[in-house]
Amino acid sequence: MLPTICYDVQLFDANAHLLQITITLPANAQQTILRLPNWIPGSYMIRDFAQHVHQEQARDSLDQALAWRKTSKHTWIVAPCNYDFTFSYMVFANDLSVRSAFINDQYAFFNGTSVFMQIIDDFDQKTQVLEEFGINDEREYAVRLFGNQYSLAHKWQVSTTLPVVLKEDIHPIQRSDSEYLLGHFQVNSYTNLIDHPIVIGAINVHSFMVEDVVFEMMFTEQVDLDMVALLDDMKKICVHHLHLFNSHTPIKRYVFQTLVCKDGFGGLEHQASTALLYPRDSLKNTAATGISEGYETFLSLCAHELFHTWHVKRIKPNVMVNPSLTLENYTNQLWIYEGFTSFYDDATLVRTGIIPAQSYANILAKNITRLLRNPGRSDQSISRSSFEAWTKFYKQTPDSTNFIVSYYNKGGLAALCLDILLLQQSNGQANLDTVMRLLWEHYGVDEVGTPDHVIELVCKQYLNINVESIVHQLAHSTIDLPLPTLLPTIGLRLTIRPAIDVNDKGGISKATPCPVAFGAMYSANPVGIKLTQVLIGSPVACAGMSRDDILIAIANYEVSQSNVINLLTRFSQQASVELTWLRDGRLCTGTMPIESALCDTAEVHVVDEAKFNAWAQRTLTFPE
Repeated sequence: MLPTICYDVQLFDANAHLLQITITLPANAQQTILRLPNWIPGSYMIRDFAQHVHQEQARDSLDQALAWRKTSKHTWIVAPCNYDFTFSYMVFANDLSVRSAFINDQYAFFNGTSVFMQIIDDFDQKTQVLEEFGINDEREYAVRLFGNQYSLAHKWQVSTTLPVVLKEDIHPIQRSDSEYLLGHFQVNSYTNLIDHPIVIGAINVHSFMVEDVVFEMMFTEQVDLDMVALLDDMKKICVHHLHLFNSHTPIKRYVFQTLVCKDGFGGLEHQASTALLYPRDSLKNTAATGISEGYETFLSLCAHELFHTWHVKRIKPNVMVNPSLTLENYTNQLWIYEGFTSFYDDATLVRTGIIPAQSYANILAKNITRLLRNPGRSDQSISRSSFEAWTKFYKQTPDSTNFIVSYYNKGGLAALCLDILLLQQSNGQANLDTVMRLLWEHYGVDEVGTPDHVIELVCKQYLNINVESIVHQLAHSTIDLPLPTLLPTIGLRLTIRPAIDVNDKGGISKATPCPVAFGAMYSANPVGIKLTQVLIGSPVACAGMSRDDILIAIANYEVSQSNVINLLTRFSQQASVELTWLRDGRLCTGTMPIESALCDTAEVHVVDEAKFNAWAQRTLTFPE
């Protein structure tokens, strides 16, 4: 059996955002190779975590310095050593996100991919086998967390789903009086080591149980919400997910780790937890105010990440079963994983009665509006979007909307279409839930990777339903989704109208839409408005304007964020209008054609509540 590798993590300097990592390694007559991942599963972009590693040192157990060298941006090689030795380094942890590492005076948070180097035992420098290695191995890994006087005085505690070690320390190391042990954990593979994020701080934890699973809501500070109501809502979400898969749950404890912040949003799934980033002001939910949009979104985010416990962490594309964390791992299937999950996060809220039918319809309208305002949907399918996630979706610019489509957004709407079409073709005997259970039973339980045609395969093999043409239209083509014809079958009506103004995200409104097409998103500016996104072929683009230009006048009238709609409306009967703008300090002019406003804003109405409720409760049937 291979010796245990121990990682000591020291909260070195919160103000400087520094963590110190010390790896204790066994004697090795050969050179020792260490490697830090380049990306984190669930976030498909090369992030080069090694750029934040500094002040590396290697010393043997006699405190003698050892020679080491870097062979690539994320690989270190230590010279042979006849004694146990340590390799230590600093990690600059100042990325307030769910993907990396962060420490300040309030708390520390980190993912293993950002701080724990992997020990590579087999390395052929000629063929560079190192670059192809996945993350599975059979070594034991231990983690010890050390605090300081500051964290002791502020009563910092640890939140993680890493298994706790109850026995004596594996590699005792003498510590100064100012350092103390916060926690000691051990796992049986590098895969497990990097899949349990750690939060250390004056955390607030609220627990509840659903069946035999303990759930914890963890926040990095006190939050201004009705905790009783939150726990009640979260119980409903957890019950829904546990029952949907109709199987023995793969977890016994699950933690929602919420990093509370001023601005920011995100979630990242893990084996038995999720890391969430959420604005404190959006978490408010009191008995007096009811469910706010921010609170509703938080519940949806929690539902989304919990769903990944089955669908992504265990049911997964074949290339993600044992992926290389050095190289990109391309797959056409992200629309199945993130898209299906995006459908379930909102659907769960209405299924469980947390939100009423019309609230779900409003969410649906906003999602459809996002898609309608995305010209890239005519250029890129969601299966191609999945494949190009590494180079396009995760590396977006404000102009990307012209060329790409979101496999989250369109994928979620495609999942809704697939759910309705399965109901129709099976007379209500099968739906997307049925497919999810089949995926879990045949792929997830044993973590067998799914092929690209897995949806067609399970529907044909286990349901005797041919969905090849359906999946082709929904996922592999750029044909618009058949939402206008499908939504009425579940009691909803879709209407499309022009936007009222730049803040109109969709949904039912009685306000008068702007009659003139503009074709750009914009923000307030000390002078005029700044264009933040310009659609190709739009009227403002025809005038010659581009992103980052500052529109200062329409027909020689000064422009501001508050009057731009009124000015456009004033000239709606003309054939064109003159625009004046600033570009990089230069004054520019152009003529914008006056065109009727695009119908790109969705309203979804509940027109048959009984039929909709039957769909939400999974009892809707169709005549044969």
